[in-house]
Amino acid sequence: MNKDKIFKLAKGFRGRAKNCIRIARERVEKALQYSYRDRRTKKRDMRSLWIQRINAGTRIHGVNYGNFMHGLMKENIQLNRKVLSELSMHEPYSFKALVDISRTAFPGNKNVVHAPKKEGLSMLV
Repeated sequence: MNKDKIFKLAKGFRGRAKNCIRIARERVEKALQYSYRDRRTKKRDMRSLWIQRINAGTRIHGVNYGNFMHGLMKENIQLNRKVLSELSMHEPYSFKALVDISRTAFPGNKNVVHAPKKEGLSMLV
C-alpha cells in the first residue's frame, strides 16, 4: 500500500501510529487483521444471541430450544433464527402460535416438567 492510503486508514489512531509511516503501516496491518477476524466473530455472536432469545421465549411456554427447533423442522416451518428471535421479542402471540405448532409436531415437547419457582427467603427457612 502506498503512503497516502496507509495514513488515510491510520486516521484516528493514537500517538505516532497516525503520522509515522513505519508504525502506521504496522498498526494498519494489525487493524485490518482484527477487522477480518471480527467480521466472522460478529456473525457467531449474533447467532448465539438469537438462540438465547429464542430459548428464553420458548421456556416461558414450557418448551426448550432444541425441542422447539426440532418441532419446527418436522412441520417444515423454515424461519431462520434471526426472524424467530424478533418474533419472540416483539410478537409474543405469533411466537406462542409457533410454539404450539412445534409442541404438537414433536411429542418430546408435551411432557415438560417446570422447575418449582424460588420464593426468596422462604426457601432458606
